Amino acid sequence: MEANELPNLTERNKEFFNNESSTYDAHPTRVLCAKKCAEAILKEVKDLEGYEVMDFACGTGLVSQDLCAHVKSILGVDSSQNMVNEYNKKVWQQGIDKEEMQAICLELKESEGDQLNGRKFDLIVCASAYHHLDDINSMTRILASYLKQGGELIVLDLKKDPEVSHKFHRGNKDHIISHKGGFYPEELEKVFLATGMLENVSSKVAFSFPKEIEKDKEYMFEWFLVRGKKI
Repeated sequence: MEANELPNLTERNKEFFNNESSTYDAHPTRVLCAKKCAEAILKEVKDLEGYEVMDFACGTGLVSQDLCAHVKSILGVDSSQNMVNEYNKKVWQQGIDKEEMQAICLELKESEGDQLNGRKFDLIVCASAYHHLDDINSMTRILASYLKQGGELIVLDLKKDPEVSHKFHRGNKDHIISHKGGFYPEELEKVFLATGMLENVSSKVAFSFPKEIEKDKEYMFEWFLVRGKKI
């Protein structure tokens, strides 16, 4: 296969997560990270009552589940059909009304304009997925465009640390990581501001947790949260 025939990053991610979907929740680190992301969002936005929320790159719905009880509705958006199927299976198994929580398989593209028929959100969250994105500038503009005026975008991701963060995704997932080792918080702050649609942009360390990378050796990794308000 010629280099220019290799599947692009989006397609590689889609294939990887389609294959991982049925066992994704069996990985303790993923579940712990999602729970900590949801806790950080709930701590950051104190009152979510009545909010319509988008969980972008929602996966199997680990974050959505923890937010669902606090909001009016939550829409999961993911490019992997199998992950969306797992998300919606949880909704059905738990007897949650699909008007309150459901996921759709959709690849958001700037060139496509409005792909959600005018639907806007009070809050859009993206937890632990930005490092998979090839073009974070374009995606941030897209997500900001789906916010109501005064709505907020919150992204949580791995904080870059030259000493250790590159170790987090070491192994067979390297081929689907566009931003190995995560981001510097100020890097995403600039991306938020560059949209021209977000103000009051700020970031903070949200949480840290250990992960065993080498046999009997744990490393501590930090996740940060960046938020911005729709002008």
